[in-house]
Amino acid sequence: MFYFDSKRVLTLLKELCLDTEAETWFRNIKCGHEAMKALQIHHDGLDESKRRKEEARAKLKTIY
Repeated sequence: MFYFDSKRVLTLLKELCLDTEAETWFRNIKCGHEAMKALQIHHDGLDESKRRKEEARAKLKTIY
């Protein structure tokens, strides 16, 4: 059962990320669980964290 769920998750992720930058983050992955981990690592990674902080600081400067 886990195998079929994992394949379904992978299929859904590929469909959702089709023709986006995210498509490359799990291109060679064959498991839905691993694909989700790859997306999570990318979105929770150091660069993304820095981008979120910079965005928050910029918004704080414009708050009245």
